[in-house]
Amino acid sequence: MELVAAAAILAILAAVAAPLYTAYTVRGHRVAAQADLLRCAQGMERHASLAFSYAAAIDADGDGIGDADTGVVTANLCAPTSPRYAVALQSADAAAFELRASPVPGDTLLADEGDLAIDENGTRFWDRNDDGDFGDADETRWGS
Repeated sequence: MELVAAAAILAILAAVAAPLYTAYTVRGHRVAAQADLLRCAQGMERHASLAFSYAAAIDADGDGIGDADTGVVTANLCAPTSPRYAVALQSADAAAFELRASPVPGDTLLADEGDLAIDENGTRFWDRNDDGDFGDADETRWGS
């Protein structure tokens, strides 16, 4: 009887702990992606201080010099560390940019997380409901 009671207690603890651990893990990956976006935004600012424009920041041909306005971020801007989010420059011109971190396709843990983004003003976006845009209420800031 004691063994059955102990097994029941362990089952209850596991039922409570597993979702908490999953939520903690998801939050950790999201925070890593947010740090990557902040690092890449700093890289965009460094690029703009030299080129006087946010345009042509991505090194598309691998020669170490920026030559594209969109694409996956390259080493001349920053080195993202999150393996579960892909960081890309969505748009850039002389006065504005948008960097976006998207969950890697096929990642079941982050399947419903939605994209994170930051712009030239430091405005932070999170597509909390994963509907493909940042237009809903409470999507103009990051949260945990």
